[in-house]
Amino acid sequence: MSKSAAPPKRSRSGASARWSTAGSVFAAWILVGLLRAADRYFSDPFQLPRLEFGLWEALTQNLLWAVVWAVLTPLVVSIAWRSLPTRAHGIATAARLAAVALLLPAVHCAAYQLTYPFLMRFPCVVSVQLGALPHLLPILFPTHLVTLGAIVGTTWMFAYSALSKERDVRASQLKTRLANARLEALKSQLHPHFLFNTLNSILPLVFRDGEAASRTVVRLADLLRLSLQNEGSDLIPLRKEVELLSVYLEIQRTRFQDRLTVRLDMEPGIAEALVPNLILQPLVENAIKHGIAARPGAGRIEIRARREGQDRLGILIRDDGPGPSGEAQRFQTEGVGLRNTRDRLVLLYSDDHVFEFRGLPERGCEVALTVPLIFPSAEPPLWPLPLPLESAPRPPAAAGPQLAPS
Repeated sequence: MSKSAAPPKRSRSGASARWSTAGSVFAAWILVGLLRAADRYFSDPFQLPRLEFGLWEALTQNLLWAVVWAVLTPLVVSIAWRSLPTRAHGIATAARLAAVALLLPAVHCAAYQLTYPFLMRFPCVVSVQLGALPHLLPILFPTHLVTLGAIVGTTWMFAYSALSKERDVRASQLKTRLANARLEALKSQLHPHFLFNTLNSILPLVFRDGEAASRTVVRLADLLRLSLQNEGSDLIPLRKEVELLSVYLEIQRTRFQDRLTVRLDMEPGIAEALVPNLILQPLVENAIKHGIAARPGAGRIEIRARREGQDRLGILIRDDGPGPSGEAQRFQTEGVGLRNTRDRLVLLYSDDHVFEFRGLPERGCEVALTVPLIFPSAEPPLWPLPLPLESAPRPPAAAGPQLAPS
């Protein structure tokens, strides 16, 4: 037989906040009562002769008035919170508030009449005290109505402020969820994209050099493993991104052999800076496709990472391909990798980033990327770090891309 679930315990912080609010409301009413008493005693010389007991009488009358309202305030706030004006329940809300406006002044006056004699040490005759209500209510009703309206109006002001904040939070959460879903879709699109391109690079080796094709397949497995390790993260340290890029360039080395040289120039201290996952590989792939493969002979790709000011990270990828005249197609049409990169940058940084192509004056093209400089909580180690491309054994027949920090 299963045990019934225990009722949920109320949060201590929530209870503390409620007591704090109640204390603040009570203190506010006491302050109002003191101000009324001071006004009664000091500011109105015509009322002073009518105060038979002087200051004590002024304090008792006005503090009792304030304390009764302080006791009634939670009830008024609760009713006002449930009576927010809406088109659907406008008549019912007005009727409820009208009933409260008629009933609560009478309750306040009755509580005042029955309590005041005890505080002043007078004999209390209930019938006499309550019998005075028909004469007191018409005189006190306007003041009570204004006080009641002030409580209801203040409650509505806080209620609408809270609802507005809640709507903003929900809209922000929805926007975040949509952005996350879009990022996941883009990353899912990117993985098969570079897998397809890498397989295309391996295919010619199958017929030309079986051993090289086997080594490239092994490196492809490493590439997929590294990419899947970071699949759940939108932002990863720059060193991990460079590690994945190194394995990708190992694969391209087999294809281009000594035609491809890659140089990495990274400022010390930014290896742990967070960058978008799979941001470098599509850009370098684009430089290889349109810069190295599109020209005869050897080609060079430079990758630079620098601080820009105190809070920006600049990344530059430059190739010495055909140059601006030969880059027209690259500027006019973006493939899956570049379009994907641009979309992810917009989702991650909104307008707080720069991503642009620039044709170089003589030959080649460069991609400039600037994003906010963000570090995780851990202290970042200093660059240079050992790179897989530097330490991996290379066959003597294939001289590949040199990925070397300057």
